[in-house]
Formats: sequence, C-alpha cells, structure tokens
Amino acid sequence: MSKRLEPVLPERLVPIFDGSQLDAHLSKVFLLITVDERGWPYVAMLSLLELISVDRSNLRVAPWSNSTTTTNMRRNGKVNLIVVDTEMAYYIQGTATELAPELAGFPGMAMMNIRIDAVLEDKALDYEGAARVTTGIRFENPDMDAAYLARARSILEALRQ
Repeated sequence: MSKRLEPVLPERLVPIFDGSQLDAHLSKVFLLITVDERGWPYVAMLSLLELISVDRSNLRVAPWSNSTTTTNMRRNGKVNLIVVDTEMAYYIQGTATELAPELAGFPGMAMMNIRIDAVLEDKALDYEGAARVTTGIRFENPDMDAAYLARARSILEALRQ
C-alpha cells in the first residue's frame, strides 16, 4: 500500500541520485512516466547516466531532445519517476520544465528539471507477511568502457549547472 511522504527525495534515495555513489548504482534502471498527447501514460527507461538530483527537491534529466518523453514533458510537464529496488518502491510525482533545449556540450540532449511535488512509498501491509521487493530493474552494457563512463560523468556534471 502506498503512503504519502513529504515532497522531497527520501533520505534512502539521496545516495542513489546525488551521484556520490555512481559506481555502486550504475546498473539500476528507473521508469519515467509521462503523459502523451492522447492522455495515455508513456514509459521511458532511465539510468543514472542521465539522471541526477541537484537537491532534495529537484532532479535533472538529460533526455534526447527529439524523444517522445521530452515532447511530453514540454507539453504538460507531468511526470512520475518509479524507483523500485531491493526492499523499496517509491513513486516520485513531479513537474518537468525545460532548462535548455540542448544540454551544453551534448548536442541532441535536452536539459530538464523535475521539481518533486509528491512522493509515495509502497510497502507490504502487515497481512502480507514477509513479502518484499527483492530486486529492481538492471541493465548491462558490455561496451561501457572508461570513455563511455567519462562522457556520462560529464553529462551529469553539465546537469548540475
């Protein structure tokens, strides 16, 4: 059952999204839900190579400038970031605004800010016993070399500006 928390990044998520422990969380995937032009939810998968918190009230994301996700955020700004990982599930509702149509130094990527408007935490109810989430969504990229990671770190640094 979901429980409404204060509208800031929960302490438990700060080290995941602030970039301080990127290597430990590198393979995690998060779902960003936007609303398309027909009112339907539209899902995009993000990693920590394009998503970072700048403080507990704001997340920054670097989506492709011409993507459906970016188009949806530009049109109505409504987003829901789904964070599911070992023994946790959070739904972060926010309002997206475009800070720049192109992220400095990264052609084709926009710079979007997500102001956190609401946070819900999902936990098993007492009658569900020891039910718990055992893992989140993960990705693997065998081509992720030092140059790839250096570029990603540069993107995250540009998002902090």
